[in-house]
Amino acid sequence: MEKYNVLVFPCGTEIANEIINSLTNHKYFKLVFASSEELSYCNYRNQEISILPYVNDKNFTDELNNLIEEKKIDFIAPAHDDVAFVLSQIENSLKAKVIGQSKAVNDIARFKDITYKYFKNILPVGKVFENQPQRDEFPVFVKPKKGQGSFNSFKINSLEEFFFFFNHYKIEEFVVMEYLPGDEFTIDCFSDNGDLLYAGARTREKTTRGISVLSRLVSDKDLNIQFQNYAQIISKTLNLHGLWFFQMKYDKNNNIKLLEIGPRVSGTMSLNRAKGVNFIELALYQKLGYKIEVVCNDIEISLAKALVPVYKHNIKYENLYIDFDDTLFLDENRINPDLMKLIFQAKNQEKKVFLITKNKNYKLAMALHRFGIANVFDGIIHIPETQKKIDYIKGNSVLIDDSFSERKEAIRKGIYAFGLDNIKVLEEL
Repeated sequence: MEKYNVLVFPCGTEIANEIINSLTNHKYFKLVFASSEELSYCNYRNQEISILPYVNDKNFTDELNNLIEEKKIDFIAPAHDDVAFVLSQIENSLKAKVIGQSKAVNDIARFKDITYKYFKNILPVGKVFENQPQRDEFPVFVKPKKGQGSFNSFKINSLEEFFFFFNHYKIEEFVVMEYLPGDEFTIDCFSDNGDLLYAGARTREKTTRGISVLSRLVSDKDLNIQFQNYAQIISKTLNLHGLWFFQMKYDKNNNIKLLEIGPRVSGTMSLNRAKGVNFIELALYQKLGYKIEVVCNDIEISLAKALVPVYKHNIKYENLYIDFDDTLFLDENRINPDLMKLIFQAKNQEKKVFLITKNKNYKLAMALHRFGIANVFDGIIHIPETQKKIDYIKGNSVLIDDSFSERKEAIRKGIYAFGLDNIKVLEEL
């Protein structure tokens, strides 16, 4: 399989951070960075950052196509709501494929008022006030029709506050709806031509700038069934294809209501990715025409996010198995330092560490000697190309492998298995 260049734009958002973490050290997808700001946190990644105009600039399409040609970009991963929307409008004019939903979907999902009208008789949607609310209908909630990250979204407690607010803002630019005081949830999803392949619900216990920074996977079976049903309805109704998410929240009577539908990567998809569901990778393979299959680890996991995610899980194991090519040994010339950290963490905990490989280039011994790590392992298992690694793996173990098929076989046999994108799940502070 050839390698592909993936443009992350804009690269300085929390959404971009999730895309980057999903594809770091991937053997088929190389990241390219662009921003419309001269300085953001992505400049500290020691990567070249190309500058593009803002999406509302008249030269944006031409400048983007120039960058696509210059950097040989194959795919664009939008990392902002406005960027996802604009790219869906101009995709036919671009020289690269966009990871996201269609123009028709974005025309509905980008605008809260249109979303609520579209799904009014299909899903439970909060009451939207077409006229000024009565005194006994407060509190209400106001949000921009076209907004993101909870910006300019407020709880309005009284008619006096309502008048004061709209003395400063244009009411035609906002949705006024019933206030939903209950728990809030995001459901990260993946679809194939309208068929739902995966829906993983998580809590939104604390948010910052619209990003969930304290979240756990929903364990309530009945609630998960409810979310699954709603996800299937949304996917079929909009004929969704690829990654997306939606959010719901309880009203004062403990009824769940739709908040929004997001046709892009969500900032905390990393919680479901920690189980093994790499949404951006799946979307890229889908764009390449591959049949998509979703397999994940059955684990309980929660996430607290500050600048980096920290995971809490129920994984216990005695043996750690490490693949060699494209996992421990990257680009046939360097050792994966993140994996070495995990290896020595396991050894410090007196776990057994094995190298397991089908290497055919006879560079294994040379590489291990060159980097002085031959004696790190409790055993080196060299197996024939025609055999499966799972047949050589003991119970109560973890496998780290870049191969989806090897991970799939391991998971199906009750062995935890992770790719390079989510080994930090196992790291401890």
